[in-house]
Amino acid sequence: MKKTKKSLGQISQNLLLLAGLIIITVVIFVLIINWLKKSPLPEPPPEPSPELPPPPVYEVSIGNIRFKLKEAKDIGNILKASEAKYFVRDDISTTERFIQVTITAENIGTDNIKGTLWEIRELYDSEERKFYSTRDRDPWIPDTSQCESLLKPGFTPTPCTKIYEVAKISKDLKVEVYSKEPGQGDFIDIDLTLELEDSELEDMDSTNNEINNE
Repeated sequence: MKKTKKSLGQISQNLLLLAGLIIITVVIFVLIINWLKKSPLPEPPPEPSPELPPPPVYEVSIGNIRFKLKEAKDIGNILKASEAKYFVRDDISTTERFIQVTITAENIGTDNIKGTLWEIRELYDSEERKFYSTRDRDPWIPDTSQCESLLKPGFTPTPCTKIYEVAKISKDLKVEVYSKEPGQGDFIDIDLTLELEDSELEDMDSTNNEINNE
């Protein structure tokens, strides 16, 4: 009888210990859950912002000459003889397209700059393909064009127009301008945006200036 009571007491004691362990485990579990709920989750690292392309450049200065895009337009794939400024026998055609570009050159210095010291050169695209203006397209160049003429200080900018034969697939076109002034000569590119009027180019210039000032 005594052994039975002792066994029952031992069992009761074990049950109490087990119940205590269960209670302690539940309490610890609840505390951990509450701590996890209260602890803020670490914020994910910020995503890198996409790298924006540089804004287009429509105006550059090399030494004492300021070059500026006046007009760039796709004039189709045929230069018609009937539209030439003087008589030509035949049309000129291409399987691609003709791009007419007008750049102005302005003397921002204090002395004359000879016409041999500045030049509008080749046009190229995003794949570095180069396109050239040839003399056979001169009959379609407007009379206002004065490429490589004398630049006088303070005078109205001098326009220079050239016609390039360009691949249809070409994009992100640029034209290279060149100054050969002694000690200041350099090549710089001007971006071409087709079919823009002067007023739109001025608006873009203002926007670019605001971006650069930020």
